[in-house]
Amino acid sequence: MSWKTKLHLDNIYLDKDNSWVFGVCAGIGKAYNLAPQLVRVCAIISALFFIKLTISAYLVAWLAFDDPRQNVDSFRIDD
Repeated sequence: MSWKTKLHLDNIYLDKDNSWVFGVCAGIGKAYNLAPQLVRVCAIISALFFIKLTISAYLVAWLAFDDPRQNVDSFRIDD
């Protein structure tokens, strides 16, 4: 069992189609059926009070979450 499954984070992916910066907030919103704008506003409000913690959590999430398009392209076979 992977660490993402243990933390119930296995359904969160980077959403590059609706992203502003890296797609973290859009991916979280998509995984929990929330509007990406709501997640972005919460991240901005959090950054107003806890800037170092918010930036650190955002960067860790960017590194930890997968980009599903990279997984699909790597297994494509050209004829």
